[in-house]
Amino acid sequence: RKNVKKKKEEKKVEKYDPSDSTKPIPLEYNLWAEKETGGGTVIHPCQIFQRRPVKVEAKIAPGGGTLPPTKEVEHGWEYYIHYEGEDRRMDCWMPFTKLRFTGPKLEKKAEEDDHHKDHNDNVTKVRNFNEIQIGEYVMPTWYFSPFPLEYSRYNKLVFCEFCLDFFGNQSELDRHSRKCTWTHPPGNEIYRSDETNISVAMFEVDGKKEEKYAQNICYIAKLFLEHKTLSFNTHPFLFYILCEITPRGCVMVGYFSKEKYSEFNFNLACICTLPCHQKKGFGKFLISMSYELSKIEGKSGSPETPISDLGQKAYNSYWQAKLIEVLSQSKQEQLSLKELCKITSMTLENVTQTLKDLDVLHYDNREGHHIAIPESLIKRYQEKRKKLEENRGRVYVRPADPNKIRWYPFHALEMNKQARKKAEDQKL
Repeated sequence: RKNVKKKKEEKKVEKYDPSDSTKPIPLEYNLWAEKETGGGTVIHPCQIFQRRPVKVEAKIAPGGGTLPPTKEVEHGWEYYIHYEGEDRRMDCWMPFTKLRFTGPKLEKKAEEDDHHKDHNDNVTKVRNFNEIQIGEYVMPTWYFSPFPLEYSRYNKLVFCEFCLDFFGNQSELDRHSRKCTWTHPPGNEIYRSDETNISVAMFEVDGKKEEKYAQNICYIAKLFLEHKTLSFNTHPFLFYILCEITPRGCVMVGYFSKEKYSEFNFNLACICTLPCHQKKGFGKFLISMSYELSKIEGKSGSPETPISDLGQKAYNSYWQAKLIEVLSQSKQEQLSLKELCKITSMTLENVTQTLKDLDVLHYDNREGHHIAIPESLIKRYQEKRKKLEENRGRVYVRPADPNKIRWYPFHALEMNKQARKKAEDQKL
């Protein structure tokens, strides 16, 4: 019975005859497509998510008249494909001429592509905008984001770089910009620092007080984060907006959010660095800031899961660098796992796994767990850090400096407000 139910639930993919190029290829059809790589063009397995008619434009021949239609125009369709085994930010529209009906098999891992199984809606599989523009930066989008339906007719959205209001036309943004008086995010500045060829500031924005601004950030983040669940209720969250300080004002380069009251001690709900500002140290800065805030709160924390592949790489890099730094600077011969958790505000699980990844956590029956970090590993870390600091020509932001943070935990501020209100009521 169970097998019968499963068969009923499975979607039947329409049969297709490759020899008949006049008919459109069915949705969810598996085939192959050309893929550009660093080493040239390869043929890669893919699946069709969506299709649309090709816009036919008659081409004039040199001697007059019109040229005969190409195979692509003759077929009449183009296809939105997902490359098997690749992240969905690689999905794209593909002309019929670049599709193949035979090709090499892909060796799939057991866990591969599992995160695509939840995306059953063909609408949300397809990017709804080709690119966005914030200030002078134009960025190709990676994923679908549920902007209001009235914007679905536009291929590109333009944003005010300060209030993050969005428009379908540049003329609308120009009109808005003449009236907009914002020069920074609508919150309290909690950090400011001069870094290598850039000055940065961070603002704390309450998702309840600044609901529209917070929702605009979520719309933008969803364009670049596949696993982000967009919630229109931003009230339970605080948003920490990292900005580049420019002559015009403070312009957002990235952000992270966290719950005001986290049941599981998560110190970060969502993190995003805009693609145009990646490779400048902003991601590690945001991660380090989330842990510095945890230290002020006196807690250990970790990011919410699931986390994107790029986010996981950034966290692994930060965790490893932080533990190597702490262990190399420690005056104690041996630090316990609990002491490392206290110093870094990382959870025991993250500390243990990172030490295992570094291959420095060992166990024996007499001493139990002990950490043995080789000098070669410390030397590699120090050389890498020195190289970054010596490269004065690039834009680079160091991890957050705890001495420059001006911040109080949200729950402490709320308790303060309640205490003041109680005192005022008693006077009355």
